[in-house]
Amino acid sequence: MDLNDLKKDIFKIAYPYIKPRPNVTLSIGVFCRDQYATFIFNGSNVTYDKKPYIYEIGSISKVLTTSMFGEMIQEGIVKVEDSIGKYFSAIPDNHPVTLRHLANHTSGLPGIGVLKNIYNLFDSQTPRDPFCPYSLNETIHYFKTHTHEPKAKFRYSNVGMGFLGYLLANELHTDFETAITRRIVEPLNLTNTFISIPSSKEGAILEGYSVRGHNKPPLQMNEFMAAGAIRSTVDDLLKFIKIHVGNQNSGYQLTHQATHTISKYISIGLGWILEDDIFWHNGSTKGFSSYLGFNKKQQTGVVILSNYRSPILATNPVHMGKDILQLLQNSL
Repeated sequence: MDLNDLKKDIFKIAYPYIKPRPNVTLSIGVFCRDQYATFIFNGSNVTYDKKPYIYEIGSISKVLTTSMFGEMIQEGIVKVEDSIGKYFSAIPDNHPVTLRHLANHTSGLPGIGVLKNIYNLFDSQTPRDPFCPYSLNETIHYFKTHTHEPKAKFRYSNVGMGFLGYLLANELHTDFETAITRRIVEPLNLTNTFISIPSSKEGAILEGYSVRGHNKPPLQMNEFMAAGAIRSTVDDLLKFIKIHVGNQNSGYQLTHQATHTISKYISIGLGWILEDDIFWHNGSTKGFSSYLGFNKKQQTGVVILSNYRSPILATNPVHMGKDILQLLQNSL
């Protein structure tokens, strides 16, 4: 099977998304076993240029964070059931929330609530990262004052994952940006993956657009970078998930084990959403949206990066990604 033979089918899947977006640059990368192909749509034109378009990948950053976490577990640096208090002196040593709770969104941290959002509007003195209702100090205060066993209810939390990255970096005696660079980016040779934009890469950074097509400024996260601050390319993320599909990194494999059941068909590992035989995550910032997913049994995978924030109900990278994975399955 030649993956380039699938370009017409992939275009059919992508067309409803790209048609109403005049400034779209949509990058789609696929692999099936040892074959790779990348398709770049500039509007309705498909191109094969090799320019490494760089996107904000939003919450896909989380599975890079948990991949680092898996390696640190494998190396004995941390343990998945360690209390967060072990890694932060201001929190009690025996605090019942563990690193696992942060990694699978069961820490008990509140989601984005209406009252908290209203409070934040009138509290302009407290800097908070985008999509994070709590600052680092507020998060620490929350855990200091909530010392009961968290209920095992899944509640997606940018703050929880951001705090995990903060604790892991502390244990490595560095900051998160340096930690993820040394532990993930450099070993995998992800040459266009970073948080701070190097001057040499500025020309490849895409402009992002809102749902309504308004240009959005670049994302800036300071305290909870681990939750969504990473920028990358389709080629780099294909490398990343190809390592996950293989068995050569035992730390990465730890992140695939289900740690909490969300519903009959969906569970969560360490960061990854597990649905049937698919491991996936998506991402969204004010001007970008993204998806990556893979099937270990079939050795197939897809990465989709868009410079538009996607509406919830319309065609978006999650829908396209799942359709393309099904397309790859049907072609085997």
